[in-house]
Amino acid sequence: MSCEVALLSSFVFCFIFSHNMDFSKFSDDNFDVKEWVNSALRIRDDRTPIDAHASNLVMKLQLFIQEVNNALEETSTQSVNNIPRVLREIENIRHDASLLKEQMNLVKEDIRVVEENTAQSMKMLMEIDTVKSRMQDASRALKEADNWTVLSSDVDKVFESGDVSAIAAKLEGMHKSLTVLQDVPDYAQRRRRLEGLKNRLEALLSPKIVAAFNNHSLDDTKEYVKIFTNIERLDQLQSYYIRCHKTKLQKTWNEVRVEDPNRSMLEWLSTFYDVILSTWHTEVTWCGQVFVEPGTVLCTLISQTLAHLDPSLSSCITEFIKNESNIIAKLIELRQVTLRFGHGLEKAVSLQQDKCSTHAANQLVDVVYSPYIPYLLDYPTLQQTFLVEQLQATRLQGDGFMETAGFMAESVEKIFHLAEQAVEYCTDLTDGYAVRGLCHVLEEFFGAYTGRMDECVSILRKECSLDVDPKVDATSNEGISEDWTTFQNAFRLIQICGDLLIKIENLDKRLLVSILSTVQDFDSKVDDAIGEKTATPQRPFQWYNYLQQERPIEYSTFNEFIQKLHSAGDSATVLSSVSDQFQALNERVHSFAFDIVFIQIKQQLGRTPKLEVWSAKSPESGAALSDELPAFSLSPLGYITHIGDYLLTLPQQLEPFITQENPALETAMKAGNLPFPDLQAAYEDEHHPGTFWLGSIARGTMHAYTESILKIHELTPYSTQQLLADIDYFCNVLEALEVTPSQTLTHINELLKATSDKFHEVAHELGVEDRITMAIAGIRSIH
Repeated sequence: MSCEVALLSSFVFCFIFSHNMDFSKFSDDNFDVKEWVNSALRIRDDRTPIDAHASNLVMKLQLFIQEVNNALEETSTQSVNNIPRVLREIENIRHDASLLKEQMNLVKEDIRVVEENTAQSMKMLMEIDTVKSRMQDASRALKEADNWTVLSSDVDKVFESGDVSAIAAKLEGMHKSLTVLQDVPDYAQRRRRLEGLKNRLEALLSPKIVAAFNNHSLDDTKEYVKIFTNIERLDQLQSYYIRCHKTKLQKTWNEVRVEDPNRSMLEWLSTFYDVILSTWHTEVTWCGQVFVEPGTVLCTLISQTLAHLDPSLSSCITEFIKNESNIIAKLIELRQVTLRFGHGLEKAVSLQQDKCSTHAANQLVDVVYSPYIPYLLDYPTLQQTFLVEQLQATRLQGDGFMETAGFMAESVEKIFHLAEQAVEYCTDLTDGYAVRGLCHVLEEFFGAYTGRMDECVSILRKECSLDVDPKVDATSNEGISEDWTTFQNAFRLIQICGDLLIKIENLDKRLLVSILSTVQDFDSKVDDAIGEKTATPQRPFQWYNYLQQERPIEYSTFNEFIQKLHSAGDSATVLSSVSDQFQALNERVHSFAFDIVFIQIKQQLGRTPKLEVWSAKSPESGAALSDELPAFSLSPLGYITHIGDYLLTLPQQLEPFITQENPALETAMKAGNLPFPDLQAAYEDEHHPGTFWLGSIARGTMHAYTESILKIHELTPYSTQQLLADIDYFCNVLEALEVTPSQTLTHINELLKATSDKFHEVAHELGVEDRITMAIAGIRSIH
């Protein structure tokens, strides 16, 4: 039976391989049935029909499945037959493991017994070894003491020989001996003697060392490095190197300053910095062959050079800005030269990587930037002084209303240019660390500017006699002036206020962006320096923080300020107090413009209660006429027609301001509050702000008119009818202006119409105020 199976299997595989079938993809984890079927159907002879080819494939698959089943059956049979043998082997392994465990326990017990029996012996051996070590130390100390005596006895003769190598060998031996003899009673005396000998050797070698450094003698310098290293005075040798080149650089400093008297400090300082960088690049290769840390040596060289310039860089900066009107701009120009130098040093230091100590690099950064620190710390004061000078030089008041309004309008661009310039100055000079001081300076600057603008408004109010009670002439028939020039100029002031509100909002946003971007840039530099710690141990030039170094408390407050802005998100503001000041100015200007329009109405209505037409003694009162004269036959008097014409002219004067696109004016009118507002209305129509002006002036006129009516001393029946005609005309004007008559005016109108016997009944039904009821009753002599 097995022979038949084998024969059938051979036949199947021969058949499959003879037809180029690939069944390896069936074992793939990502096997796709459709893809395999489509691929198998594509591989066929063009002469073979697709049905026949598919039938062949099915037969091949069936034969392959049968072969797989046979293989599985055979494998399963073998596995079942091998299970008893595997179980016997597992049992043998378990038995061997048990025996090994017993043997390990026996060994462990033997070790414990040995430790107990030999503990005392081991302790004794350790004590003996300690004694041996101490005896060896004592022997070595005696040898070194004897060696010190031998070396010190003939050291003077060696010095007299002038053999530098022999002297150095002697001192090296004495140094090693003294290291062992630290506990002897006369150690301090011996150390002083050795230091004196080292000084003597150094004095002997100093001329040769200076010559070797000046001539860049590599072999001699290496020998001196070896000598000074052995006697632990390598720092002194590096100091010689530093002093040699420091003298050359300081000489160059004096030469470049006086080389050309016409050159500015910006030019000769840049030249001197180039010399320093050139010295670094020239010396770094040579120092790398001599010193272990050439970067540290060169950083120290440049630090000491810059720190001991004569005259100092700080004094040169003071002289440079002494007679300048814009000190900050000059400091920024000068600091840009130093920043470029700092970036060059940063690249040079970074190339040395671990051959430059962090302390030396940080010290170099401090020396490079320290001359500017007093000015950085004093930046708010410098900025405030400059802004105050510029504000004082800005003319706001002119000869007359129109010229003053022109100067006020021109000042807006200048003032905000100065503010935006201050933001740039803060970033360029202090890297944004003085931003809190800048905010206070800008608040004071804008506060002073707003104060001067407000003072101009007060002067204009005085020129227009708005705050002085006018003298009322009851006999005057003068109408209202039609000169609207002052009102138009007042609207220019409103437009100026709108421009201020828009610009302060934009400035606030720009300042906020500048603050946050500067801080983010600083944070990214710090993160980069930390992230590249393995490759570049120090990158202090990128994030020199003078504020944290000089005034840590202010730096902590600065961080709190930044965190507050971050947490505020989109609602964050920096100059909110300035916006409030401009809003208050806008309110004042709105009141000013309103009073300019209303002053003539106020003067006209001031004469109304004293008109003779109301009195029974006046020939114009119509007392002799019949009381039954119809009201429609009466014409309104001149005082009310003048007011009506004035109010109806107002839309024409407002039209040029509200019909043209004017964002500044629209902003100011939205933000401004007018007297006598309509409490039931809201500012919804953005394209018709003049509606609120018309309504405010009309309601103000209504209020003044009702108060003037209540001040009339007496009314005859005829004059009552005249007053009703006047009120009716005024209500028609209000209707034309789309303003609803007030309740007070309506009540007065009804009380004037009421008969004497119905007067109090009407007043009660309407709910008229007692003040109005009593006033009208007194005027009409009703008891």
